Amino acid sequence: MRTLPPMKRVIRWVLVAVSVLLATAVAAGVWLWNDPARAFAIAMAAGHANAGVTERFVEIDGHRWRALDTDPSAAGSAGESDADPAGDAGPGTRVCLVLHGLGTSAEAMMGVAPILRDTHRVVVPDLPGFGEHPKHGDATHDWRFYIDSIERFRVHQNLGTVDVVGTSMGGAFAAAYAATYPASVRRIVLLSPAGVTAPVQNPFMQRVAAGEIPLDIRDEASFAEVMRLNFPSPPDMPPPIRQAFIERALERRDALLSIIEDTRAFLLRGVEPLLAEIKAPTLVLYGSEDQLTDPSMLSVWRTGLPDFRGEVFVGAGHVLLYDRPREVAERMRAFLR
Repeated sequence: MRTLPPMKRVIRWVLVAVSVLLATAVAAGVWLWNDPARAFAIAMAAGHANAGVTERFVEIDGHRWRALDTDPSAAGSAGESDADPAGDAGPGTRVCLVLHGLGTSAEAMMGVAPILRDTHRVVVPDLPGFGEHPKHGDATHDWRFYIDSIERFRVHQNLGTVDVVGTSMGGAFAAAYAATYPASVRRIVLLSPAGVTAPVQNPFMQRVAAGEIPLDIRDEASFAEVMRLNFPSPPDMPPPIRQAFIERALERRDALLSIIEDTRAFLLRGVEPLLAEIKAPTLVLYGSEDQLTDPSMLSVWRTGLPDFRGEVFVGAGHVLLYDRPREVAERMRAFLR
């Protein structure tokens, strides 16, 4: 048998290796395409790595909390002193507690981590009844339940005085939390927050007033509707990931519907009586194309908050971290410095 020259042997082995790798990649792709749950888990793990967060779990009062954390090694150690809410913490020593919106999980807000990780430890918990955090039994999951649960999490984790970022439902909770536990909060950022009466009642609000639940995911069509409501230009989503989202929503549907009933009145207008009690400086941001929390709500926050800054981003929808990531990052860093 004729012996190949050394360089040709090297080229042949490279081609063989590439062929094997390609075959493996194709096989893995077919496998994941037919296993939405595994595809979803891999996508989430990749998202965590990209955002620089680590998933961790902790038990509080018999309930298992899950959180994404930029510095899990600091879990349980002291943050900025509770006794000095306005203390001048150095870079990386402040803690930012991030609250997600209705029907989502910590992953929806992990984009805050790369924005603030140079100045803050960022902690994003799954709130009770969402993500990997089951409902707390038969307890009424109203607004007071949530803000008291958030305070127990902060104290148990020894986070100290925190900056709080919340979106949509999480924005309403952040505002109520700052009003109820003022010594726990330094500053708050509210992204498309619910909780106040919109001067302009958009079609979504009219549907809610008529008794509909537009965010109820029951099938592919209702999932597409939820995406349309949240995004002026919905992001492309591979079918396996899309299917996994729908399956997870169906698994958690009963819990979500129950929580919606428990929080409905609060999310419509429940923050308004608390506005004067919010002493923490507050940044409020909306998108002009928001179909859920109408941008006209900004005027209510402006009138009611003692220390207010706000802005409406032209062309942005409900999910500001997706539609205007650079602008949101700039405003957030400047405000929480």
